[in-house]
Amino acid sequence: MTRILENGRLEVSIPYKFRASSYRRRIVLPGEHPPAEEPLVASIARAFRWQQYIDHGRFKNIAELAKAVGQDRALVARTLRLTFLSPKIIHKIVIGEIRNISLAKLRQSVPEVWEDQEKMLMGVSEGKA
Repeated sequence: MTRILENGRLEVSIPYKFRASSYRRRIVLPGEHPPAEEPLVASIARAFRWQQYIDHGRFKNIAELAKAVGQDRALVARTLRLTFLSPKIIHKIVIGEIRNISLAKLRQSVPEVWEDQEKMLMGVSEGKA
């Protein structure tokens, strides 16, 4: 809502709600879905951080990384595969537009080609972006 005050200034009012999520409070606008704070989002962030560790030589390989982070080598490898997801898919997961994809589904075989991933995971048909 906006209104012009007597002094000529513009007053803008935005209705919002606070939503508690993961021990934090977030501002949520009407009709807006709060960003996903699910294990999938955390796993994507972790995957990119771990990949960066390997890319920059902090760890030589997955086995060394797994030992350093105290995780099973297979789990680390599956998590790192999340870095191969289409940027469109990652973006939509992070902003909360895709809520029907689970870590279990992504641990299954996902196509290498981004367009094929989008068709499989987002239901994007040919010719659509």
